[in-house]
Amino acid sequence: MNKVLEIFDTIRSYQQEGVKFLIDRDSALLADEMGLGKTVQAAVASSSLVNANPRTKVLIVCPTSLCWNWEMEIKRWAPKMTVRRIRGDSDDRKAHLSLPFKAWIASYDQIRNDIDFLRKECKFDLVILDEAQIIKNPASSIALACRQLRREKAWVLTGTPIENKLDDLLSIFAFLKPGLLHAALNIDQIHDRMAPYFLRRNKKEVLSEVPEIISQDLYLSLESKQQEAYEDELLDTRSSIHDMQGKISTVGILAQITKLKQLCNFDVISGESCKFKALETILDGVEEKKEKILVFSQYVNSIMKIKTRLNNVPVDCLHGDMSSEERQKSIDLFEKSSGPRVFLISLKAGGVGINLVSASRVILFDRWWNPAVEDQAIYRAHRYGRKEPLHVIKFLVMNTIEERIEQILSEKRYLFEGYVNNADTAEIGPFTQEDLIRIVGIDALRN
Repeated sequence: MNKVLEIFDTIRSYQQEGVKFLIDRDSALLADEMGLGKTVQAAVASSSLVNANPRTKVLIVCPTSLCWNWEMEIKRWAPKMTVRRIRGDSDDRKAHLSLPFKAWIASYDQIRNDIDFLRKECKFDLVILDEAQIIKNPASSIALACRQLRREKAWVLTGTPIENKLDDLLSIFAFLKPGLLHAALNIDQIHDRMAPYFLRRNKKEVLSEVPEIISQDLYLSLESKQQEAYEDELLDTRSSIHDMQGKISTVGILAQITKLKQLCNFDVISGESCKFKALETILDGVEEKKEKILVFSQYVNSIMKIKTRLNNVPVDCLHGDMSSEERQKSIDLFEKSSGPRVFLISLKAGGVGINLVSASRVILFDRWWNPAVEDQAIYRAHRYGRKEPLHVIKFLVMNTIEERIEQILSEKRYLFEGYVNNADTAEIGPFTQEDLIRIVGIDALRN
């Protein structure tokens, strides 16, 4: 029996539908909710194309951190499809493309750096963009480079085709199907036009046996010295913004807000942290209970402070400075029953492409600007294969900018629901300058 067909029979029915969807289309956006196996479906589908035509050449483009994962998944789900991970200096990368492989794996940064060579010398039968929200900015150098790749077929994988605004989706389709979508279209027209090329399923539809997510917002109050430091910084922030009258800088406001957000985590001088106290309480007895817990923070310095202070709990870290091999080693170790009980993860570094189903709890130590990024992190643990409900705890410090950020984050979810899930909601764009000013407690600035 054909090996491709054998593997096809082992995947779940909805994944089989996804494979057929991809195979039948020259242009396709697979937008399944995180945790449903988009990589598996793309690997099996591309293997089927190669099996039908051995001359087929496939280019897989993904974040650097996922190159290693893609190589492993290809070997598992498409063992007949020879694959090469492109790496090394410029000459090495170009040499790799001349080797007799069926598939190549490259990072988005490599595509951007090598696009002149790729555009002139390479043509692929299929290009797959994984975590394609990376090209959400149509003017970015990465998005421009991807659009220049010569290919016969194009498949795009992302669980978050819209992260901030409608332009995210338009940029993806500018690569996938140029000219199909544009900003002048209304929501119904967008749905009608993209429907033949778009497939999205969620866990409720296809994986009813996956246990539920139990979410809790844990409201906290700053410690005394932490409160004093926060109030001093807030006054400085508001004064700085007022001093910008007529020359308000979004970058400057963000820098001020970042200081306030970090103060909600730890006071640098006193070391006080209401969040760390709450974390200690949650982790009490975790070793005896044999629980596994993920702790996400957007700040590496917060992660390192937590690691330093957790003296009684086996702990490991994952952050953006680690190589793919180091990341995978830490992930594999955590998933072992004998591995660390607590896994501290940089929100952006650990938000995509990893499976951590052994975790019983996810803690969001601080909040990201985009709810889609938080969802990606949570879905690292809420995937097919887990047996128990997943408990998610979001730390929220009362009477701080975190409350105002939470309000805007709640609003931003409507955008995704409106265009992707077809809810009857209005478009809510990314954080505007006025949003940022509101976050620090200034209703408006008048000239």
